[in-house]
Amino acid sequence: MLKTAMRIGCVMLVAFALACDDDNGAKSGSTGSAAVAAGSGGSDAAGAAGAAGAAGTGGASQADAVKARLRSVDRSRLADVGLTDKLDYSEPELWLCHPDNDPNACARNLDATELKPDGTRTVVHEKPAEDPAFDCFYVYPTVLLSGKAQMTDFTDDGLKIVFDPLLSQGARFSRVCQIYAPLYRQTGLSGGMPVAGADSELALQDVRDAFAYYLQHFNRGRKFVLIGHSQGTFMLTAMMQMDIDDNAAVRKQMISALLIGGRVAVPTGKQVGGTFQNIPTCSAAGQSGCVIAYVSYAAEAPPTTGKSLFGMAPEGNEAACVDPAVIAGNPGPYQGSYFPVQVDNPSFNADVPAPSDLNTPFVLYRDVFKGKCVTREGFRYLEYSLLIDANDPRGIPPWRHTAVDNLGFGTHLVDFHVTLDDLIGAVVKQAAKP
Repeated sequence: MLKTAMRIGCVMLVAFALACDDDNGAKSGSTGSAAVAAGSGGSDAAGAAGAAGAAGTGGASQADAVKARLRSVDRSRLADVGLTDKLDYSEPELWLCHPDNDPNACARNLDATELKPDGTRTVVHEKPAEDPAFDCFYVYPTVLLSGKAQMTDFTDDGLKIVFDPLLSQGARFSRVCQIYAPLYRQTGLSGGMPVAGADSELALQDVRDAFAYYLQHFNRGRKFVLIGHSQGTFMLTAMMQMDIDDNAAVRKQMISALLIGGRVAVPTGKQVGGTFQNIPTCSAAGQSGCVIAYVSYAAEAPPTTGKSLFGMAPEGNEAACVDPAVIAGNPGPYQGSYFPVQVDNPSFNADVPAPSDLNTPFVLYRDVFKGKCVTREGFRYLEYSLLIDANDPRGIPPWRHTAVDNLGFGTHLVDFHVTLDDLIGAVVKQAAKP
């Protein structure tokens, strides 16, 4: 196995593809999580998620059935969950998104104002699926930028920093799946570097424990999609190496894994090998049981050696690059790109802001970006091209972050935003496979 991707000391570098010791694999560095078995057991009341949307008996309405199983969430006691004890994922407070949680963070308003080529606007209302056939397990990216080594404040106030990526990435998949998004004690960054003393093993253990609990108590044999970005992708990649790659029963349940903005690698010109031995990268429309992985750069700002942080792989390998439009069966421009009108974290502000007179939390652009996988000077990545200019009635989308790009990130902050409808479309096609 290629051990580059997930030496846990390397995982601590989270979003940064900095130099790591490629000879120490994640499997040898793993700590003891409960063995992950195919998700068929569990009588936990929250396991009713597997029957989401089913109407109650005795004439009770579907709405009544949903209301009856809701679990009230109060995180006021979670100001410091500590660093020593395992987290108990039977507690609803440790799930940011869960179909039985009240409130469920993924049920927030995701409506978008679509800007059309003729200058008109239309509000597109986002509605969650009423009875989705599969689940999505989402792990959010690095949000702890305060100088603290580990995220341990899980109060509602402490979690405000999570909502920028959650709502811009994972939450919109609720139109096709039930979303489970665990909290985890992620490692922090300060001044663009990992904070001294950060424990990535702890963060990984949380993600492994959350996924094991999900399979054993919530999944009930349903198929699932894994979704991650940046640190979330690093954690999911390591978890998959330890708990899924060699487990045929769990692999059979996995529709796909969206490992975006990470370090998945394959032997040059191949679809399998490298990071995973039994899980290939996706290569055809609707192919399932595979990985959609990429890092992205703007066409006008390609990666450069010695500066850029993503898209490299050890000799004999290349960074995995899968254009989600290919898997969605879309030969044209990306079908829908969503950008937040406002963000809580000023570090995520784009060079060009979204229109200020919108009444929805998101702005939607259709058919204005095109992507393709590119190999250039040792990098392999998804190249984003903007197909309109400032003279277009829609204006320039809020997609570039020059300060972040100059640090070597490329278009890392909008890895999901640009391709979002195609990522969802790809998952729909994959889920349709028997």
